[in-house]
Amino acid sequence: MFKLAFFDIDGTLLSHRTHRVPPRTRRALAALRDREVRTVVATGRHPMELDAARLDGMVFDGFAAANGQMCLDGDRRLFMGRPIPREGVAALARIYEQGEPLLWLFGESTSCANRAGDDSFAMAEQAGGVPPEVGPYGGDALYQAVAFVSVDQEPALAAQLPGCSLHRWGSEGVDIIAADGGKVEGMRAFLSRFGCAREECIAFGDQHNDVEMLRFAGMGVAMGNGTAAAKEAADHVTSSVDDDGVARALERVGLLEPGWDG
Repeated sequence: MFKLAFFDIDGTLLSHRTHRVPPRTRRALAALRDREVRTVVATGRHPMELDAARLDGMVFDGFAAANGQMCLDGDRRLFMGRPIPREGVAALARIYEQGEPLLWLFGESTSCANRAGDDSFAMAEQAGGVPPEVGPYGGDALYQAVAFVSVDQEPALAAQLPGCSLHRWGSEGVDIIAADGGKVEGMRAFLSRFGCAREECIAFGDQHNDVEMLRFAGMGVAMGNGTAAAKEAADHVTSSVDDDGVARALERVGLLEPGWDG
């Protein structure tokens, strides 16, 4: 039986329609922890963006943030970090100075944006909740960057970024992290921390940046609102986030028994 469950945030726990975690999803995760299954958030969001996800009142055993580049315990203390290599940082700094594309840079506890004032920035503010302040890059170690580029623009950007990999989180943009990183590396850190085997974890996701996580887990569950790539990678496709997809899947695999919610 599964001992550890990983959950993406946006589109998995958090509804894109209501910008809230559905009440039954909240109760399902609490019930899971009551049954001694550890719960970990696995998200593309940087730790500074977690509060904007409105997870208030929900308790987790850890956070694999920034696409697994920054692993935090349940009290949000960093215990594993994987920064972008120097050659990637130098390339990002050059692109940042050019002002195109719209680029956010994230250090351990710092962030900055190279410009603002257009529709994509307004969209990002609505979706992410905490856009960085516009200003110069100060030279800090970087754990993640966010570039607002289309699918067609992505290959040209990737070619400029040695030592980096791009992970698409939607049609609007990509996360940029170290080439040897990703959500799976964050999962490995937590499997080691909690003494679990790969086969003892279940993972939930909905986007392209969840594909490797869904394939790696003992069981991968894609949301009904997920991309075709996420669904293809998963062992099981549940209903949408707005149709209690997380709770329904936990019931189906036997982690929550019939009638658990009264």
